[in-house]
Amino acid sequence: MTFIKPYIIRLAHCDPTGQVFFPNYFIIFNALTEDWFYEGLELPYHELLLNRGLSLPTVKLETTFLVPTRMGETVNFWLTVSHIGRTSVRLTTGVTKDGVDRVRMNRILVCVGQQDGKPTPIPGDLRDRINAFMMG
Repeated sequence: MTFIKPYIIRLAHCDPTGQVFFPNYFIIFNALTEDWFYEGLELPYHELLLNRGLSLPTVKLETTFLVPTRMGETVNFWLTVSHIGRTSVRLTTGVTKDGVDRVRMNRILVCVGQQDGKPTPIPGDLRDRINAFMMG
């Protein structure tokens, strides 16, 4: 299954040429991941961080920029789960407009305990929600 979020590119996202300044994609992709938790998994992202003492830092990131995106365009940011492991989740995300890929990113998140900073198994309820999402 794919989580899709239409997004308007704003002035704050762009460089002086009116194109998305590439670091801003990472901020938007992070927001997309949070939205996926809230809307796609129906599990409040802040609950993991504030109530459970867990975090999901990115440990690997590979991004390909294919076509510029400009201020004022509405594009689709999307997310799929490529793999779920014992402590990690691999996401594939991207940006498209009218069926044309603009950006593609592969990202690995690791579930980490905030107290010790070490990888910890993904909680069962989160794993169940991710697996259900993957099945559609």
